[in-house]
Formats: sequence, structure tokens, C-alpha cells
Amino acid sequence: MVKDKENDSEVKQVEAEQEQKQQTMPECHNCTIKDQTIAELTELVQRTQANLENYRKQMEKRIEEIQQTAARSIIIQLLPALDNLDLALRSAAAHPEEFIKGVAMIQSQLQVMLEQQGVQPIMTTNQKFDPHLHEALLKEESALPENTILEEFQKGYLLHGRVLRHARVKISKKEKK
Repeated sequence: MVKDKENDSEVKQVEAEQEQKQQTMPECHNCTIKDQTIAELTELVQRTQANLENYRKQMEKRIEEIQQTAARSIIIQLLPALDNLDLALRSAAAHPEEFIKGVAMIQSQLQVMLEQQGVQPIMTTNQKFDPHLHEALLKEESALPENTILEEFQKGYLLHGRVLRHARVKISKKEKK
């Protein structure tokens, strides 16, 4: 009987140890799974950050290429006007009338090139002053309605409907009686 009690107590002790091991093992097993998950997620975040950085660099490079291509296109369109200006300057002393015609042709070439790029001049002659399009430099008494544009000092331009440069103008004000 004493042996049975000793065996019983040994069995209970072994069972208690096994139970304790089983309780600690799932915790360790869970720790391992958690550590693996953390490592996988950390690696995923690092890969994602690297991919994002690579994408950002690719987009910066692509934007630069697009800008260079656009600049190249505009420069190619400007070269004929520059060539004509060189010709006009060479003939200026010998043929002043031809020089004036040449400069007018160059201006026309440049205007066509700008129109092809979506640039339009802002209309000013006898127009009502619009602060979104015009910059008033002077006011002058006039019989015309107040804030009518009397004179344009510098052309203004729109690019696809947005102001590139305001037109600089002189506008009317009421005459003093």
C-alpha cells in the first residue's frame, strides 16, 4: 500500500510536470509563431518601402524625361525663327526694308509656334478691365466708360485658358467736370 501511495504520488508528480510542460510549450510555440509573424511582417514592410522608393525614383526620372522631351519639342520649333532672325540681322544694313519684313515674319512664326502649344494672347483693345487678365499700370481720364482699356503696354498670354502673364495696360477713369 505504501508502494501504491508512492507510485500514486510519483504518477501525480510526473503528470503535474507534464501538464506544466504542456502549458509552457504552447506559450513557447505561440511565441515562435508570433516571432515568425513579426519577422515576416517586418520583411514585408521593408520590401514595400523599398518598392515605394524605387517607384518614386522611376517617376522622378520619367517626369524629367517628359520635361526634356517637351523642351526639345519647343526648341525645335524655335530654331527656324532663330535662323530667320540671323538672316534678317545679316541683311539689316544693306536692306533695311527687308530687315523689317524679316522681323515681322519672325514674329509671325513665333506666334504660330505659341498657338500650337496652346498659348493665346489676352485681348485688350477696348475691352473692359479684368484684374484676372490685366494689370493696370496707369489710369487716364476718358470719355469712354470707366475701366475701359485705353492702351496696352505689354501683351498678356493664356496657356490652355490659364494666365501665363497678365497684360499690362492703361485704363480709363471718369472725366472730372
